[in-house]
Amino acid sequence: MTIDNELALKFLRKAEHDLGSARLLLTGENLFDSVCFHCQQLSEKSIKALLTNKSVRFKKIHDLDVLLSLLDDHDFNSFRSYALILNSYAVDARYPGDYVEPEREEAEEALRMATEIYELALKKLNISNNK
Repeated sequence: MTIDNELALKFLRKAEHDLGSARLLLTGENLFDSVCFHCQQLSEKSIKALLTNKSVRFKKIHDLDVLLSLLDDHDFNSFRSYALILNSYAVDARYPGDYVEPEREEAEEALRMATEIYELALKKLNISNNK
C-alpha cells in the first residue's frame, strides 16, 4: 500500500466519524446546524480520499465544488448541486450572525446528499460499506 492509499483510508476513517456524528446529532433536539456541518465534512473528506488515492494534490480548502473539479470524475457531476448546498454549512453554520438555522428537513436532506457522495467514494475505492 502506498502512502497515498494509506492517507486516503485515513480520510475515509475521518469521514466515517462525521457520518456517525451527523446521524447521532440528528436524534437530538435542534442540533441541525451541527448535523449539516458534519455532512459537509463527510462530503469533503470523501472527495479528498478519492483525490489522495489518485495522487491529486490539493490545498487545504473546504470548497466542495473546487474539490469536485480537481477530481474530474463524470460520476460525480450530478453532485455539483449538492456541493453548492453543502458548502454553505462549512463555515457559516459554525458561527452566530446572519446565518439562518437549518430545520430538521434540511439536516435530513444534507445527510442524504453527503451519504450519497460517501457511498460513491467507497464504491470508487472498492471498499464495502458495512454500516
